[in-house]
Amino acid sequence: MNLATPQSLRFVLRYAGQPAGEQRLTLEPMGRGWRVVLEAQVDLPPPRTRHRWESDLDPRGFPRRYVERVEGNGGGVMEVDFSREDGLVVVSQGRDDFAIPYVADLHDPLSLVVAVSRLELEVGGVAQFGLVGGRAYAERLPDQTLTLPWGETPVRVYRLRPGLSLLYFDAEGYPVRLTQKVGDHVFEAELLAVEALQPKSKEKEGQPGRSRRRRRRRRFE
Repeated sequence: MNLATPQSLRFVLRYAGQPAGEQRLTLEPMGRGWRVVLEAQVDLPPPRTRHRWESDLDPRGFPRRYVERVEGNGGGVMEVDFSREDGLVVVSQGRDDFAIPYVADLHDPLSLVVAVSRLELEVGGVAQFGLVGGRAYAERLPDQTLTLPWGETPVRVYRLRPGLSLLYFDAEGYPVRLTQKVGDHVFEAELLAVEALQPKSKEKEGQPGRSRRRRRRRRFE
């Protein structure tokens, strides 16, 4: 997955095989590291909700700061600061916050996807990742070929535990499909296109805001 240039990945969401909204994953180089933003509009089940996850990554791909926002159905904001200098991870949610010692490398949900995309495990191999409050395990499953909007695509497959999610990556490391069992059905995100973004000017780098899109570019045609 190319993190050297700004780009946006557009996904369609499905639940139990039915349309359930859309999401966009934005990858931007920011100073010494990257910013990863995932924005989703989920239409099922009602009411409609909007989600935004944002992670600032260091040059090794570990998070420095993570923010999660939900609009609709109660909403809420959670922020996590990973301070290697202070040796603390501080989690804030509403008026509540707590801190835990930062004694080992930790991931957030977005940095975890980036980390799994870089794995080079043999089939059956398992990698362990530290999370705030727990661990995640990624197991390499046999390769598959998926029928995607641009055609037959060979993919690497990883199973994440806990949660029983499946992550499918193409040969370049892009996530082309993500699935998770929710109740009796499967929630799925499938990649539709990759778009180039206009790089931010250096004076604006690191400030909040959206990048202006350049010409749309379909990567798989």
